[in-house]
Amino acid sequence: MSIIASLINIKIRIRSLELHRIFTFAGALLLVVTFLVNSEYVESGGNGTAEFNYAYVTGIAMIATFVAGFAIFTIQKMKRGFAS
Repeated sequence: MSIIASLINIKIRIRSLELHRIFTFAGALLLVVTFLVNSEYVESGGNGTAEFNYAYVTGIAMIATFVAGFAIFTIQKMKRGFAS
């Protein structure tokens, strides 16, 4: 029963987060996934001749997520004013 209550509590907290923070957390998660994918590629002996390093996909998604979060944060701050 407490597991369900904690999941509901997490869901409520996620709803209350600002959008740019959600993008930041998603970007950080993609950063970890990028490192994991890249380490698997290096450990498998990928020398870049014929194989595709899938870390590029998650890396580009990570950069796009961080840029989107930064843009949303900047737009929100410009609307409210930087002093507040």
